[in-house]
Amino acid sequence: MRPSPLAPTATLLIVFLSVIHLTSVNAADLNACATRLLAQQSATQNATNTTQSPSTLRITLEQCRAECGTGLGAVNWQDFSQNFGSWFLPWISLMFQIPFGAERPLDDVVSFLITMGSPALAAYSLQITHLNRCWITSAFLGVKYPNSDLASTALAAFHHIPIKIEYEPPFLHSLIALSKNDEFWWQLAAANKTRRWSIPLVMSFVLAIFSLILTAADSITTRSGVSGYDIAAIWTFLLPLVIGWLHIGYEPEPSHLRNSLAAANRNAWVATEQRDYPTEMTSPMAIEFAEEEDVVLARNDELKPVPLFNYSRAFVTPMTAEVVLRLMKNAAANAKQTIPVGNSVDAGPALVWVRGGGEEILPENRVGTTDEVVEYCTRVLRRPKWNSGSITPLAIQSPEMTVTTDTLLEYGLEYGLVTPSRWAPGIWKRVMVASILALGLQWGTAGSAMSISYLAPPTGLGCQALPFLLYALAGTMSFFLFLASSILGHMSRPLPGQAPPRSRTRTLQEAGAVICRWSGKFVAIVSGIGILLICFFDVMGLFNNCFCSSTTFDNGTGLVTFSSFNFVLDSLTVWRQIGGFVIALAAAVLFGISMYMGLPARRE
Repeated sequence: MRPSPLAPTATLLIVFLSVIHLTSVNAADLNACATRLLAQQSATQNATNTTQSPSTLRITLEQCRAECGTGLGAVNWQDFSQNFGSWFLPWISLMFQIPFGAERPLDDVVSFLITMGSPALAAYSLQITHLNRCWITSAFLGVKYPNSDLASTALAAFHHIPIKIEYEPPFLHSLIALSKNDEFWWQLAAANKTRRWSIPLVMSFVLAIFSLILTAADSITTRSGVSGYDIAAIWTFLLPLVIGWLHIGYEPEPSHLRNSLAAANRNAWVATEQRDYPTEMTSPMAIEFAEEEDVVLARNDELKPVPLFNYSRAFVTPMTAEVVLRLMKNAAANAKQTIPVGNSVDAGPALVWVRGGGEEILPENRVGTTDEVVEYCTRVLRRPKWNSGSITPLAIQSPEMTVTTDTLLEYGLEYGLVTPSRWAPGIWKRVMVASILALGLQWGTAGSAMSISYLAPPTGLGCQALPFLLYALAGTMSFFLFLASSILGHMSRPLPGQAPPRSRTRTLQEAGAVICRWSGKFVAIVSGIGILLICFFDVMGLFNNCFCSSTTFDNGTGLVTFSSFNFVLDSLTVWRQIGGFVIALAAAVLFGISMYMGLPARRE
């Protein structure tokens, strides 16, 4: 899935034109006004032989409006081009590397705005994808059965797309047990091609960071009165998102996994009543792409194959993976006991285990009828008893075919139920960890930007600090609404194999999921547009007006100071701003490091 520049470019252009219109209304040029007032004060001091420093000029809000104007700060295009290129442009180049690409342009725009409005949701989708991927890979590591490694690779990739599984036997059982389906698993795993690091991408990333470092170094040496450390801090969340998605991988283009799954299904076979004559799987397929009619409105985001919406598949992906895991675990336990798939006398003579080299499971041991395939994957069978040098048919050993307590303790397995449990093992722990890390990134970056603006004169929740605080709160609220939507939607999901009557509880759950999802989108989109406006206001100098230079919403209105115009900032203020940016950078680095922790061991 290639990141599309269309949505970010169009959105930024609209915001830019809107800002241009706002600045033309009674603009207040505080720089020119400050120069004029300081010159008048200097002339007065010379006439009266006073030596007070002109940089200490302070006037009331009313005097400032009367002398300088009542509108937003006037745009100095020379300063704007410098600030935009130094503090904003590097982050825009990184923004284009986020996988926004969708099949429809409108989804592209919505994904972009939601990502900008709720970094916590974008970080959660990335982190839960990583944690579920690690769990799936680790769970399949101990399964010694053909295609188990390929199955884990394919199931982990399915976090990016909506799929549906046919739980009714013998479709999924046939994919696991029959040797003729080896080509299916190989082709599906080989199609897990994702976008990774490339030279142009590395250069774009390096140039953005290098430009930011040079700008920061210049601000330290010159201590310019205008700096964009708050903007740099608020956008720092892009760093771990870009690196994280490249680390995990995502679709190189839309519909890649959908087409790969359809191609693999052309090599899927299902068992029949004759062991050596399976038939091509047609409909239903064991695993196929979910269509719009397969998903109710409460879980509509599951249909969107965009990484941002992986949050909606956080519960269903491990749930389906657990079903495959259980069936494959049972098949592996039976193979460990040298029990072939064709072990029943009902379909003819029971097959004898054909030994290969070492622990290899030969294809000859993986043929069977419909009933044999289902039985082989559904339960752990007893080891065949030897009688006069021949294997006793398992069908005669009833009731010893059922699992005993000793067998369960020996293999640590349980019946491979076709109907899965609603909550996969460890899913709530993974959701909690992903949520904490996502909120840490949101508040580590937005909170740092707020602190930078809060400590700048006038100290308090002013025109920049308050919007940053509201942005962090809106992003957090949006994230929890999306999370509640995914939980309620999954709770309302009927379990496979069951068709309970529609109840009031399920209706309320689905309604709650829809309300939470649309509320979350509305809050995130408004927040995304708002933060873009605030950043443009900042780099264009629109906050350099009388109101923002004198008023904070927690401390009230004070005197207007011109100390930051035409004069350098003091060292303490510069290092406070740098310190705030370092905290934001540390939050991004810690989140990025978490993507490389807890990785499962590689299969030997």
